[in-house]
Formats: sequence, C-alpha cells, structure tokens
Amino acid sequence: MNKSIIYIFLISIVGFLSSCGVESTLPSTEVSEETLAKITAYGAAQGITFTKSPESIFYKITTSNPAGRAPQFNEYVKVHYVFTKLDGTVLDSTALNRKIPLTLLYSSSSTTLPNYGVSFMKEGESAVFVFPSISTSTTTIEPVAMKITMLSTRNETEQIDEYVKTNFAGLPVKKTVSGLNYLLTKTSASGDTAKTGKTATVAYTGKFLYQYKSSDSNGFPIYTDKFDSGSLSLLIGGGGYVAGFEEAIKLMKVGDKGTFIFPSSLGYGTAGKSTIPGYTPLLFEIEVTAVK
Repeated sequence: MNKSIIYIFLISIVGFLSSCGVESTLPSTEVSEETLAKITAYGAAQGITFTKSPESIFYKITTSNPAGRAPQFNEYVKVHYVFTKLDGTVLDSTALNRKIPLTLLYSSSSTTLPNYGVSFMKEGESAVFVFPSISTSTTTIEPVAMKITMLSTRNETEQIDEYVKTNFAGLPVKKTVSGLNYLLTKTSASGDTAKTGKTATVAYTGKFLYQYKSSDSNGFPIYTDKFDSGSLSLLIGGGGYVAGFEEAIKLMKVGDKGTFIFPSSLGYGTAGKSTIPGYTPLLFEIEVTAVK
C-alpha cells in the first residue's frame, strides 16, 4: 500500500501477553529458593523433571518428535498454548480464543514467551515451560507455566503455496515471473487498461495469510486476517506503492476484480512497515473502478 499510510490496527501477538505488556521481557537469571521450591513441586505434581536453561527458564519437552522440522528465523510458526499460574488458574489460552492457533514470526530479536518456547521445539512437539516471573503493566506474576504445542513452521513460499492450495483449489490461479499469484474473479471485456502513466482508482482490502487477535469498534476481541481497506487513486508506475500492489493493478481493466498474493520481496521486504512485520506475504482483494 501507500508508503506513507500509517495503519491504525495493532497486531495482538497474544491476548494476555499484549494486554499485560509482558511480551518484551524474559525474567532475570536469579531465582529465589522459594520460587524454585514452587517450580519443583509443580513439576513433581505433573510428573515432570525440568531442565533449567541459561536464562533460568525451566522446561520439559513432553511430546518429542525428533524427525520434526525445527523453525528457522523469519519463518511463521503456528502454536497452541495455555498460560497458567502454578495453581492451575488459566491466564490465557488458544482454547479460550476460538481455538485459533497463534501465528508468530520466529525472530532472533523477539523476546516474547512463545517465541522463546519454540526455539527449543520442532513440529509436532509439545512442551511445558515455567517462567519464574513475568511483569505486567500493574503487577508481577510468579511463577507462570506455558504449555505449548508447535503445529507448523513455514517460510514465505510455503505459506503462499499452502494458502492457494487450500483456498483456491481447482481455480485458475496464475503466477507471474516476479512471484505474484493472482486470480481475476470478475473481468471486463471493454474496460480501460491500467497502464503505466495512467491514474487508476481502486477499492481494496489488505489481508494477512493468517488470523490475528484484534478488537472491534466496541473494544471486544475479534479474530481477523484483514489489516486495511479503502479506496485510493494512484499514478501507475509512480513508485508510491509497493511493487506487488502496482503489478496487480497493471493486470487489470476498469470493472475487473481480483485476488492477489505476493511475497515480502514485492511488499515491505525484510524490514516491514509500521505494524506489518518483515518477511510477511500479503493478500489484496482489488477492484479497479476508474482509469484516466
């Protein structure tokens, strides 16, 4: 989209984590004797003997899959999780969130608790992590357990291929040399073509290839894949928009509608933009309403 647009949506990585503001910090390496005793007792009750990481995180792989695929940095990983106090009080869980898995960009720079967890895991594995303490915006909770199952890890090409296969099976999806996948859902025989040098007016909806937790206008939590929508006019070839968006419009005429999916190399690259992470494929539903 327009490089100057500041998107108004916020990607909620995990409902509990985001609302409490704890996603950016791991606990210190010091663990009190009292906390250690609580963690040891919790493990015994679960039939678990924990391993202690260099960061003083206690963990156990409870379901092992040695042949499974390990996540690589900048891949998107899907997990199910449940966060609890050691007494079993549930703080947050994908089971509470319509059973929609959390999709996270696995990153070397991220200090979110799920990101930390999957660094120990492979596809198909489950694990328990105990964090001696986590700080929220109002209090400190200690300790906290995270039970997590890693469902999949996918690079950009795999994400796009799987999305097309799942959502457009049997339909004539085309792919350009640059890597843009597209399906024209409505075509016009006589509409003007959106050529370089002309100004096109379009209506669009931008989506991710996964759902994330957000809020509606009343503040209620919702899950959506949409990150932006609206209408705009652009000079074709003017360079004010990401390459994939302009390439999509060049394939259309007035009256055409289509769905376009492109990798981050045609979008916001490795750095991302505002609340769009780097290494993120994007989907746009576009209708060309005028060309001048």
